[in-house]
Parts: sequence; structure tokens; C-alpha cells
Amino acid sequence: MDINRKNNFDLIRLLAAIVVLIAHLAPKSQDAAFVTLTNIFNPKVAVDSFFIISGFLIFRSFENTSSLKSYIQKRAKRILPAYVAVIVIFAFALYFVSSVSFREYFNIEFVKYIFFNLITLNFLQSTLPGVFVDNPYTSAVNDPLWTIKVEIMFYIVVPFIAYILHKTNKVFAISTIYLLSILYSTVVVQLVDLLSPEMLIQLEQQLPGQMAFFISGAFLYYFYDKFKDNVMLLLPIATLIITVHNLVAQVYFLYPLALAVIVIYFCLIFKYLGNFGKYGDFSYGIYIWHFPILQIFTHFRLFDHPWLGIPLVLACVFLVSYLSWHLIEKPFLARKSHYVVVETKEKDLVAK
Repeated sequence: MDINRKNNFDLIRLLAAIVVLIAHLAPKSQDAAFVTLTNIFNPKVAVDSFFIISGFLIFRSFENTSSLKSYIQKRAKRILPAYVAVIVIFAFALYFVSSVSFREYFNIEFVKYIFFNLITLNFLQSTLPGVFVDNPYTSAVNDPLWTIKVEIMFYIVVPFIAYILHKTNKVFAISTIYLLSILYSTVVVQLVDLLSPEMLIQLEQQLPGQMAFFISGAFLYYFYDKFKDNVMLLLPIATLIITVHNLVAQVYFLYPLALAVIVIYFCLIFKYLGNFGKYGDFSYGIYIWHFPILQIFTHFRLFDHPWLGIPLVLACVFLVSYLSWHLIEKPFLARKSHYVVVETKEKDLVAK
């Protein structure tokens, strides 16, 4: 498999995280420029792109890992330290913005918040006592964490899917998984008259519905050489499908695969745009830390002065993401990790 080490994965993930950040910042700040940006950059497409990239990279990681134990350790070390930190740190820190007393705050609801969020069942307890109760739109502490549950479930099923792919015809197996995922999403959407909008969204966002994106990334990993050879034919077809889906009529059964073609093209075949991972991978940090920070700014009404609030909140998010990488995420990575190796080389070059 001919995959260039000079790729744009880090850049695309960083851009996707920033798109999600902007999508959450726009309604809170009510700034016209950011509202306009959300009309151009769709946060759902950003999240879908995350799942596609995960499908490609996680299957690649599994196939190149010596043992199942090593695979589990690598995945746990990459995703869990910062995830646990963001839950525990904000659970305690947000007492200082709570409207209730010490005893009322540190009660069973506080324990439930930490417990259910740590086991990734965030929807069962998304709020803390007296926290953000007057914030518009939602009082949830960290809405985007729902995707981490899906991501972890992807990690769990990868060994089973990889085993099936090695024992059967890959095209048939991947197509079956893809179509079952599409069927699940289609059925859930058709139940709109029977379910509440909130329940509908939660059901569609579960593993079966998001699997179409993840398995599309896996498909392009396993058949990357053929994809690369035919990309100039596939790319305009994928672009046409996305355009029709968004502007003319929904063709959702083709949308995940078409988006995967575009995303992986920009990650691996498009011109190399530079090493955006040399200072670390901040995309994960931006994604999991930004929402509580936005909620705090909203609570203190700092967006009433957007010229001050917006630059300040962006600075806080990027600073926290930087600290998260260097103090929490990177220390758990293996010495052979791409980011550790890259940063070591950069330091050696500076020293010379």
C-alpha cells in the first residue's frame, strides 16, 4: 500500500475541530461573522469527516499493530487521559459558577455526572447542579462528548470487523456493513412521527448510524491503491453526489462514501500543505475542551461585548488545548508515536 507519510490528516482534523468550535461559538456570541461561517462550514460534515478519518487510520493502526493488547493500549492511551481530565476537572471547577450551595452541589447528581460521563453515557447526566441553568440553548456541560462514546465503540468493533474482512470477501463484507448502517439511519428518520426530535437525534447518532462513515474510511484504507489510481474519476462523481444531496434531493445512501472520497483525497492525494503535527495534535483538545469554556463565557455574559469575548474565548480554547496536549495527552503516548517522533526531530533540528 503506497501511502505518503507527508499527508494532511493533522490539518484536516484541526480544521474539522475548528469548524465544530465555530458552530458552537456562533449562537452563543450572536456575532454575524461567525453565524455566516456556520452557513458555509457545516459542523455535521466536520463530525462525519472525523469518523471517516478514524475509520481509515484505526483500521490501519490495527493492521500494523503486533497484538490485540498493544492495539487496546494505544487506543486507550490516546483517547482516555484527556477525556477523563475534561470530565473530572470541570466537574469540580464548575462549583464556582454554580447557583447552589456546597452541599447541594456535591450530591448524588454530581456523582452521577462523573460516573455516567466516565462510562461515556453522557446523555444520562449531562448537567451539574445549578450550573449554566440560565444559559440559552442548553445547560449541558459538554455536549460534543457524545461522539467519544461512538468512537470508543468503533475501537471495540474494529478487531471483529477486521477478522471478518480477512475471512470473507472484503467488498461484500464492507458493503453489507455499510448498507445495514444506512438502513438503520433511514428507518430511524422515518420514525419522526413516532419519536420526539431529541430522541430521534440520539438514536440516529448511535453506532449503527455512524458506522457508514467509519466503514467508508476503512474501505478506502483497504483499497487505497485502486482508489488512488481512479481518484480523478471518483472525485468529480463524489462532488456531484454531495452537491445533489445538499441542494437538490437527499441521496443519503451515497453520501458517506462520497464524503469519504473527498476527505481522504485531501488527506493523502492533494498537495502536501505542511507538517501541522510538528507542535502536537491539538484537534482532540479543541474538540473536547471548547464547549465548557464557551458555556462559562456565556454564563458571565462576556459575549455581550463580542469584540472582547470572542478573541478571549478563542485564546482560552487554544491555550487549554495546547496545555492538554503537552501535560495530559502526549505523556501517555508511546515513544514511537508519530507526534513524539516529529517533535523530537524538530527539537534536534533547533538544537543544531
